[in-house]
Amino acid sequence: METASRTVGILGTGTMGAGIVQVVAQAGYDVVACDRSVEALERAQLYVRDGLNRFARKGVITEDEAGTAYDRIHWTVNAEEMGEAESVIEAVVERVEPKKEALGALDALLPPGSLLLTNTSSISITDLASATGRPERVCGAHFFTPPPLREAVEIPCGLLTSDETVERVKELVTSFGKLPVVVRKDVPGFVANRFIMPLLIEAARLLEEGVASKEDIDLLVKKGIGFPIGPFELGDLIGLDVSLDVISYMHDELGEPYYAPPRILKSMVRAGMLGRKTGAGFYEYS
Repeated sequence: METASRTVGILGTGTMGAGIVQVVAQAGYDVVACDRSVEALERAQLYVRDGLNRFARKGVITEDEAGTAYDRIHWTVNAEEMGEAESVIEAVVERVEPKKEALGALDALLPPGSLLLTNTSSISITDLASATGRPERVCGAHFFTPPPLREAVEIPCGLLTSDETVERVKELVTSFGKLPVVVRKDVPGFVANRFIMPLLIEAARLLEEGVASKEDIDLLVKKGIGFPIGPFELGDLIGLDVSLDVISYMHDELGEPYYAPPRILKSMVRAGMLGRKTGAGFYEYS
């Protein structure tokens, strides 16, 4: 979906950030994609090029449109180059302190009217917004994996997020060609992860107890229950490190023993087996 040329910043170009960069550029926006690491930017460039080319091969967009979308992206390690953006989407690691640090830095950098959006999938928007001087303009914009393919975007609000901000975010997300779904109450895990993470927790515990193999658990969830993807496949797609961060946060915030992170998940993350992005998780990937 094309729109008038305006600038959106993306801070953090890991798997989620890179996917959001593609979505926003493809929608016609000028994009400033920022990361501390040149290596991360280079990986993101490959991801976006491949994603746009794949869409062109499938006829979703033309080759010219793919090239034009990529040319709208400015890659940088200098956050100050996002200084004129009307909105910035923070997509750094799913932990409280790095996100608050990122949002605080953006608050000092951006014009007063700019929106500060966070791609968090679980962390309190109210807490994150407290690191800024504009909590009324801080809102969630939780894209799903992979962002170019998933239609919905979860829009969690903080206690002080203004109605005007919510409407602006809905309009922005709609202009990306996505479906905004507003979550009015600021609870750990919002809506999506309150469903997803228990699925992974139960699957991991069944595996730990030797009830069934990971392949058979995934098979039953797909061919029996009818889900499009099994819990172990989904964990590998999301990233097991991200899943562990989300489960740990929900456990800490909710205080419920149920959300204690499964031992197997902690062990795999410590071993660097994070899923598709590292080539190995519950399954191996070439």
